[in-house]
Amino acid sequence: MKTTINCFLPFSRLEETVQTVKELRASTLVDKIYLLAPPITNVCIPGCELISVEKMQSTQAMRAIAEHSDKTYTLLYTKHTALKIGMFALERMVQVMEMTQAGMVYADHYQQIDSVQKTAPVIDYQPGSLRDDFNFGSVLLFNANAFKEVIENTEEEYQYAGLYDLRLKISQKSKLVHINEYLYTEVESDKRKSGEKQFDYVDPKNRQVQIEMEQACTNHLKEIGGYLYPIFRPVDFSSHTFEYEASVIIPVRNRIRTVKDAVRSALNQQTTFPFNVIVIDNHSTDGTSEVLRELSSDKRLIHVIPERDDLGIGGCWNIGIHHEKCGKFAVQLDSDDVYKDEHSLQIIIDTFYKQKCAMVIGTYMMTNFDMQEIAPGIIDHKEWTPDNGRNNALRINGLGAPRAFYTPILREIKVPNTSYGEDYALGLKISHDYQIGRIYDVIYLCRRWEGNSDAALPVEKINQNNLYKDRLRTWELEQRILQQETTLEKIQQSIEQLFQKQTLSWELAKENYQALEQYRSRTKEISKWFGNQNLDANLFLNPKRILSATAQTDTASIHSRPCFLCQTNRPQEQEFISYGNYQILVNPYPIFKHHFTIVDKEHKSQSIAGRFKDMIEFTDIMREYFLLYNGPECGASAPDHAHFQACSKEESMQGSYYDHIELIDNDKVRISYEDFPYSFIRIQAKNKKTMSKTFHLIYDILAANNNGKEPMMNILAWYGLERTKEDFRERYEEEFESVTEHPYNCIIFLRSKHRPDCYYAKGNEQILISPAIAEMNGIFPIVREEDMEKLTPEKVYDIYREVSISKEKLQKILERIKAVL
Repeated sequence: MKTTINCFLPFSRLEETVQTVKELRASTLVDKIYLLAPPITNVCIPGCELISVEKMQSTQAMRAIAEHSDKTYTLLYTKHTALKIGMFALERMVQVMEMTQAGMVYADHYQQIDSVQKTAPVIDYQPGSLRDDFNFGSVLLFNANAFKEVIENTEEEYQYAGLYDLRLKISQKSKLVHINEYLYTEVESDKRKSGEKQFDYVDPKNRQVQIEMEQACTNHLKEIGGYLYPIFRPVDFSSHTFEYEASVIIPVRNRIRTVKDAVRSALNQQTTFPFNVIVIDNHSTDGTSEVLRELSSDKRLIHVIPERDDLGIGGCWNIGIHHEKCGKFAVQLDSDDVYKDEHSLQIIIDTFYKQKCAMVIGTYMMTNFDMQEIAPGIIDHKEWTPDNGRNNALRINGLGAPRAFYTPILREIKVPNTSYGEDYALGLKISHDYQIGRIYDVIYLCRRWEGNSDAALPVEKINQNNLYKDRLRTWELEQRILQQETTLEKIQQSIEQLFQKQTLSWELAKENYQALEQYRSRTKEISKWFGNQNLDANLFLNPKRILSATAQTDTASIHSRPCFLCQTNRPQEQEFISYGNYQILVNPYPIFKHHFTIVDKEHKSQSIAGRFKDMIEFTDIMREYFLLYNGPECGASAPDHAHFQACSKEESMQGSYYDHIELIDNDKVRISYEDFPYSFIRIQAKNKKTMSKTFHLIYDILAANNNGKEPMMNILAWYGLERTKEDFRERYEEEFESVTEHPYNCIIFLRSKHRPDCYYAKGNEQILISPAIAEMNGIFPIVREEDMEKLTPEKVYDIYREVSISKEKLQKILERIKAVL
């Protein structure tokens, strides 16, 4: 066989690196060997080339590998210790690659620990194998073309998640194949037991690592259709009645040393509500049953010995939650553990009502048998956020403790009858539809001792556990992908229902939308050719918008009034839908027939920097709408509170229909521009990442030499077609294919002034026009009747040119864009 592999390995100690290089050189398949090392490294090993990389797992390192991968296959060795290759192992890996057309292969292997060789089998890769600590072993053989294609299309820059991001993206198009043959030996330097390793990912020093891993996983889920949008089903706590508010559920088998502490910890809880403790004693044989009978003098303790003998921990939970005395909330307590103090149960139940959730997960502290803190200390799972926790849950191997559930939902779902992963399965299942609440203060002590079932597991048991959780993730992913379109439909339905409800029951909105219908029925159309270009605009009287048109947006005026977009200052009748960090509201002073305002939940200044990706995200979930942005000095009547607007595509947004002049056209992005009657740049992109990256490159060009202020702009963005498919085909048959190939669209209107001179004029010369995104698209809501006749085509043209940047300045910007892109 001819040389077909380039090898890449980290430089460590010279002796070990030389040994690994010698092993690789023994195969006739190996061509070049590259050593990955920090820039300051000065080493020379014959037959090897040094590549400077800051971090082995970084995107920068992956790019460097791709640049040097000029053979069919790319081998990456990830450990710093010496490697020993099995007989014809590389030949076998290449053979399997060719047979399966895989993007990557990996294999079972041996581990050498203190001169003792042990088997180290790994498991098959599934769609749900999203853990960033998935064990592939240390030898990864990639199809070089697949590797390079991913890197060429990678726009993110990770310090720690580069390799993780790479394998996720390869898995989207190719198989990752496990060769269940022992093909090499690696030296293992981490000698900790399994129970000591499992919490590495929550170590505070790894926080930045976790943030990057979450970002890479979330992007992957969005690409494959497995991302869940932050829309949740409400929980109705009044739908069922219970004798007890809460039940502490304790499954137990043969825990005579710890069960008494656990039960007393539960019975000692101080609450404002009635509760009980249900212990499911799974046929203990060590005296645990006798201890429980002694404690049964407290009538709140219910001791149950199941009739069945085939129950795991999950099965015992099912016995407990279906017990006639089970309370409204079922709260976990393992028979090894205890609550931190007598207030834990009250805190848990209060959290259900405060966070309106179907499940609550707390924070615990790792302790020894005597309940003294041990490493890693507090496990708070702060990687769980209300909006993205259930997506990030597919990446991590646990959700935290203690866990508590709204009993009616748990009874409906049922608990898997297993003694491992049943809690994780419930977390995935419940979070699919409902919000999970979190408590970040320690309320639980998790005791580590030699009797723990997961203190020191053999590799076969670890693999069995991981395979099961990967299956749980795979099943959840399959359901999400199947339901993706339905989910988008549900979000859209929620938005439509909000609009219908608000315009029927909220008198202010009802009155103003009815008035708008009358105003819009008397639209005045103006049209005129200027040279070889036609200017069109629609004018209609809308005196309800007088407050917006005359809004004082200087700093002193803003500070002197309460913010009308903050939730505390909005009318009680104004309802909203939460989505991520935003609230979707019906605009009570509309310009459009369906007019929404999308406001940040927090009071932050209007700015598109850092928010453009959110705007494009909204085009993805509101595909029948245009998304609108007014800069703080370009028509935003609330420049002190970040927000977008949205209107349905039934609106004729004129700006999007002009014949544009092409600037850049490639597979990823198309950029065009227009300088009549105003200056704008249009971006069409294949995906959201390309759209955001392109926008920010243009933004940086516009922001240069702008004294740190946001460039003056209005933005129109949308997904897919600008109108209905049928209407678009009729008008723009030639562009139809182009739009469907580049479905993400935005137009940036480039401004030079906030308001034209006629706004500030006196007497008959005054016209109260403060151009914002609607006006830039040819829709003019006129707040005074006398201004209707003043707005001739010539005047509209003059206003556009006055508030837009000059043609000369646009050309300079376009030259810089072309140079950068």
